[in-house]
Amino acid sequence: MTEQPAPVDPDRVRAAVAELRAVLDAWAAAVAPAVQAAAQQLAALARETAPASPAGPARPAWRSPYGPARTRRK
Repeated sequence: MTEQPAPVDPDRVRAAVAELRAVLDAWAAAVAPAVQAAAQQLAALARETAPASPAGPARPAWRSPYGPARTRRK
């Protein structure tokens, strides 16, 4: 026969969830400025390195460098 798990106290679960949420909120508040600064730096770098006008392909899109598409044999 299998053992039954111990009954769960709802008040202890609520307290643990509240504590976990407080810890996660504090972590998010501490990390948010660093993440925002990194995102701004990446955006600035992307603006600096982005070409003024994107160059198109050297060949039409339908012309593959690998030759024509293979068809199924029936």
